[in-house]
This record gives sequence, structure tokens and C-alpha cells, in this order.
Amino acid sequence: MAEREITIFWGNHFTVQWATSQTTKCGLNGNTALQVVDLLLTAKPISGDSATQQFPENGSPWYLENGREPQPANAEAFGSQEAYEFLLNCLEATKLSGNRIVRIVVPLQKGVIIRSDIVPLRLKYAPGVELVASFSTPLQVFSGDALRLDAVAFPELFRSSAGGILLQNSSPATKLTLGHLEVSPEFRADFESKLSIPLVTPVPVTRKRIVLVGCSYRDPTSGAWTTFACAAARALGIDLVIIEKPGCWIERPEYSDWYEALLPAGSWWSNPPGDDMADHIVALVRSYDKKVDGIVAFLEPFLATVSRAAEQLGLPCQPAESYETATDKYKLAMFEGREPFFGSTAEDALDYATRENLKYPLILKPRLGLNSEGVVRVDDAAGIHSAVEMIQKTFYKSFTMEKYCDGPEVDVNVVLLDGEVVFCEISDDFPKSGDGGDERVPASQRNFLETYIVHPSALPPTELEMLRESISNTIRRLGFSSGIMHVEARVDRSSVEYRPVGSIVDLCPTDKVAKPSPPAPWVLEINPRPPGLTASRIVESVYGIDYFGVALTLAINDKERVKTLARPFLNGAQHTGAMVLIGAEFDKTCEGIFDSDDICEELLSRRPDLAENINRYECLAKKGQKIPHPSTGANTFVAYFNVFSKSRKEALKIAAEVRKEVRYSIR
Repeated sequence: MAEREITIFWGNHFTVQWATSQTTKCGLNGNTALQVVDLLLTAKPISGDSATQQFPENGSPWYLENGREPQPANAEAFGSQEAYEFLLNCLEATKLSGNRIVRIVVPLQKGVIIRSDIVPLRLKYAPGVELVASFSTPLQVFSGDALRLDAVAFPELFRSSAGGILLQNSSPATKLTLGHLEVSPEFRADFESKLSIPLVTPVPVTRKRIVLVGCSYRDPTSGAWTTFACAAARALGIDLVIIEKPGCWIERPEYSDWYEALLPAGSWWSNPPGDDMADHIVALVRSYDKKVDGIVAFLEPFLATVSRAAEQLGLPCQPAESYETATDKYKLAMFEGREPFFGSTAEDALDYATRENLKYPLILKPRLGLNSEGVVRVDDAAGIHSAVEMIQKTFYKSFTMEKYCDGPEVDVNVVLLDGEVVFCEISDDFPKSGDGGDERVPASQRNFLETYIVHPSALPPTELEMLRESISNTIRRLGFSSGIMHVEARVDRSSVEYRPVGSIVDLCPTDKVAKPSPPAPWVLEINPRPPGLTASRIVESVYGIDYFGVALTLAINDKERVKTLARPFLNGAQHTGAMVLIGAEFDKTCEGIFDSDDICEELLSRRPDLAENINRYECLAKKGQKIPHPSTGANTFVAYFNVFSKSRKEALKIAAEVRKEVRYSIR
């Protein structure tokens, strides 16, 4: 095999070797052409009379190739600071193990990078990968030309590539030679599955500008989705102009590079919005002196209002009436053909339950709301009074009441483009304390805060297909033709139910007497936006899709990038992903002051064995923070962990162990 070799001096003496012809095609029918260059890095001892003596002691590496004069390695030579730092990290890793394999990825299609971080987005959670980095800039144009590996200068490998991957070292004692340099068949197949989408688009793409109306209520230290939206905008070459009320966390200096401009809202800003809020948004956007290509909101109360503003501005939008029906739990239940109660007093609810001879249990919840706040299951008439009392403490006072569906709950996320479903995935939303299955939980602490969300769902294939078809049709009937829909539903008359299986709980065939009617969807709510809090991150881990990136390209009607970025890995879910959500639970006599440091770091330092199967986590509560008691109707997450495993059973076991081992104090 013909090969090239260069030498690097950086404290140690390194050689870098690569074969002179490496090209692969990834994806369905080999339609994603890439030039893949596998580099073998080897560390060698330096003798006392080493040639490194001639290099300045400035801390930077020098490289020597083809007998030419030594050249300094730096960010300018290698095309970017990211590429240069990646090289340094690879050299550091090689020092420890003796040799390492690095893969460089060069697109062989002429066009604009689909998003600058596409390589790490698709590969950072891949098995066998220790480090992955992007070398691209937003909207970078690639020539599509293959490199002449027998003649290319070493830095040009990095300048011409979209990114690089450092593979994990299988054994520090392993001696590799280029003739035997071959990545494992498992990694090769996984790499081709994950990079099965075009890395560049041949369609011309120019920089765009989007107005974002409203930021997340939480700041970035507490699990803010705004973090993900702003990161996606940067990678896509989109400038954000943010409209927010004065005093929002986004005004802090450390976030000033997240947006192009921050437009402060006036006294007209309210939640829920007033009738004239759309007009004020339009006036504010028109007062900005630059062209705007799209306007978007990710907070339910603002969706219909921003849609009306978009219509006035002539920007892409969906019907405001569709948002109003989808986000109103009473209107949605009526739309689905059910007959819920709507009111604002316990007396009216009791009268309705008696008059209609409703069978308990029932579910009461605010018509509008978030985070499952104020959602209560009642098992008898006496429970209605306390349920309404709790709802009255929440942001929205009016509520709806209907039959409680006891089927397994799911989250159904749908990406719709011009009426076509381009992606749909379903996850299992495990039972909550409010479902009433655990008598150990005091009544005052029962709620519908999520416990585990597990991707992909383990429902029977027939029920999964039923959900996809039925919910997609519901979304279209509502009037939506494009968008990301986060749908929460249950399966009425399901053939499975949650039961203990050894040390875990999971879906099992039900013992209930089969009903004559087949399983059917029971839609709880439709949120026309990406999943909230940090739930979108586990979808990125399991399927390689960033919902916020898709949402922003939808907002500017960039159909080519929508279709590409909404494509999952070729082989579907790469593992089972279980999001473990830790809710605040404490006695009503407590003051409600969170009295722990970072509970995630504490757990992982105490149980490093669990860390091997956790790829993302965050403590969402800060020491000294005041946390409302669940009996007030408010729900608070204090932390989350994303657990992964090739085995669903193992993922659930680890997830249960994480929950059991988490320790926190609320005084």
C-alpha cells in the first residue's frame, strides 16, 4: 500500500502516516460521497541529539514533510483554531498511548456546508469515538474536489475537511502499522450510518436573519432551550434578533454574542399576550433597519400571536387558528371528538360530573399551561375541590375535566414539511406519581412531572404505526402543513401496560380483558414547537437530529436543509436513550430552599461506574434557590441524566439506579 509520512516535533517526536488513496461513499445507495483519510499517529522517543533541538521553545508543534524546511503548526496554517486545537488534542492522546487513529472527512460534493457543526452533531455520541471536532465555518463553500493524497501538504488535509474524529484507543500496548491500519468493521458501519446525509447542499445558501420572540424562562445555567436555538442559528449561518421584555437574563453581557440585536419590548408585552401584541411586534420588527427573513417563537402562549405578526410581515407562517386550537387543551379535546368539561369553579365541575354521570377517575388540568403544572387525577367527587384549588394557584385559572385515560403515555415528535411527514419518532413517557400507582408517595406530592422518557418506544409495532398515522392526520386536520410538533398522547385500550420486570418497570402484555375496539390514540396536548427543557438533546443522541436547527430552517422556508437535517441515522436509533428526570420532592413543612451543590457531579464522583452510560446531565437547581412545593401546582426539575445503552433492559436498570442514588437536600 502506497503511503505518506510526515514528522511532527512537539516535546515528543511523532510520525503521521496515511495511505495515498482513500475514498468511501456513505448512505443509502452510496449517495453521500466523502473522502475519508485515516491518519496513524505514532509517538517515538527523542534521543539527546534529536533534530528538535533546532526548533524554538515556543510551545507550538513543528512539522517536517518531504525533506522540506520545518514549518510551524498554527491555527492559520491549519485553517481554523478548531482544527489546530484538534491536532494538539490528538498529539496529547498519542503521547499517552503510543499510537492513535484519526479520521479526516472531506466532502466530495460542491456546495455549502449544511451546518458548520454537522460532523460532531452526527458523530459525537458514536461508539468508539473519543473526540470529534468541526473544522467548518457557517456557510463555508466546499469545492467537492478530492485531495491528491500523494502530494497534499499536511495542513491542507485539515483545511479541506469538514471535521475530524479521534478514535478511542483499544489497547495502549497495541502496535499499529499502516499496512494493518484498519478501523473496526463495527465503527466503519456505524460511521456510514451516521454520515448518511449530504454534508453540503448544492443549492446556494446565503446568510439569513430571524426574529426570535421570547426566550426560555430558565437561564442557561438551569436548562434553557434558548441555548440550543442560539447554537443552531450560529451553525446555520442565521443571525438572531431577539424581542424580550427588559430584565430578562438574555441581557447579561456574557450572552451578547448570541444575537445580532436585542429589541426590548414595551409595556404591551404580556403572557398571555394581549390582542394588540401582534401589532406591536410588527411595528418593532419594521423599525429594525435590516431585512428579516423569518420570525419564530418557541413558547406556546406566543405562537398564535407571532403567527399573526408573521402574516402581516409577509414571512413564512402557519395559521394562527391552528395554534389556538392545538395549544388549548379544551379546544383540542373537542377537536378530537371528545366531550370535556370547561369551567373555573369546583361547583360547576361537580354539577357537570353528576349531570353527565361521569365515571371516576377523572383528570383536571388548566386549559393552557406548561410543565404539567396543575394537572390532577381525581378518584372521587371530594377530590375535585382540592384539584380546582390547586389549579387556581397556577398561571391559568380556567380548566378542563374529562375521563382519565390509563393507557401508556408517549411523546410523538413529528417534522412536517408541505404536508409530508419527513420524520417521526415516538418515545415512552413512563408513569408519574400523579397516575396513582405508588401509594408510598404522599397525596400532596403527586403530580404529572415526567420521571423517565425512553427512546425509542417499546409499544407493539401496530400501535406505533397507528399513532404515527392518526396523529399525523390530526396535525394536518388542524391546518398545519409544516412545523415541528411535540405531541403528548396515551394509547387507549393498549395491549401493553407498565409492570415490574425484575428490578425495573417496563411495558408488558396486559392482563386486562381485551376490549372489542382496537387501540386508539388519546391525544393530551399538541405543542407546535420542539420538545421543551432539554428533551431535544436526547433525540440528538439517539437519532442525530437537532430539532431547533430544523425549526429555524423551517422558519425561513429552507426546504432543502429541512429535509436533510430531519433525516435520522441510516439504521435508525443508535441506542436506547433514557432521560432520567429528577423532580423536587420534599415535605410541606420545609422552607423549600435547595441546600445541595451540583448533585450530578456528586453522583458521578461517587458512582463513576454509572458515568460510563451517561452522555449528558445537568443540575437544574442552584444552592439557595427557593423551590415551590408540588402542592402549589408548580413542578420543578432539579436535575436530569441522559442514560444510553444498546440494551433497553440495561438502560432502564441504569436509569433506575441513577434515580435511587441521586442525593439532594431541601430545607
